[in-house]
Formats: sequence, structure tokens, C-alpha cells
Amino acid sequence: MKLWDRIQRGMEAGFDASLAAVHAVTEKAGESIELTRARREKSRYETQLTRLLAELGNAVYEKVAEERLDEVAEQLGMKDRLSVIAEQDARMVEIDRKIGKEIKKQEKTKS
Repeated sequence: MKLWDRIQRGMEAGFDASLAAVHAVTEKAGESIELTRARREKSRYETQLTRLLAELGNAVYEKVAEERLDEVAEQLGMKDRLSVIAEQDARMVEIDRKIGKEIKKQEKTKS
């Protein structure tokens, strides 16, 4: 699974949870319908904007990383970030493996 796919899965869950929280809080607070609608609309746009920015960032990351555009990375001031991303991606892959092993162990124990 690609880095972006893992990140996007987590982002989707977080966005859904935050939208649900915004809806619940605004309704419980007894805000006017118009104010509640405006807050929900703003939250929806913030979520969409965050997704678009994340997709853009991922596209740039993949292009720079795959084609080894070190000069571009240097010009954009993102060379250090690329290293951090690569390290954290490797850690996430390792954690995914550990989780998979633990799930298999638990399934064997249940059988």
C-alpha cells in the first residue's frame, strides 16, 4: 500500500469524526440554524481544502521522489522533509507488518 493510501485512510476517518463532532456540538449548543449551517459549511470547505492540499502535496512528493529531482527538492526547500517522510513511511510499513502478525496470532488463538 502506498504512503498516500495509508495517510488518506487515516485522514478520512479523522475528517468524518471531526465533522460529526462539529454537528453534535453546534446542535447541543443551541445555536441558531443559520449559524449552525454556516459553521457546517465552513467545516466542509476546510475539509475539502485540506484534502486537496494533501493530494497536491502527495503528487509533488511522488514526482520528486520517483524521478529523484534533488535539485527541485532543494529549490523548494523540501529536501530534509523528503528524508523525514521516507523514514516515517518505512516505520509505518514495519508497524503494518507487526499489526498483521498480531492479527494472525489472534486469529490462530481463536481457532
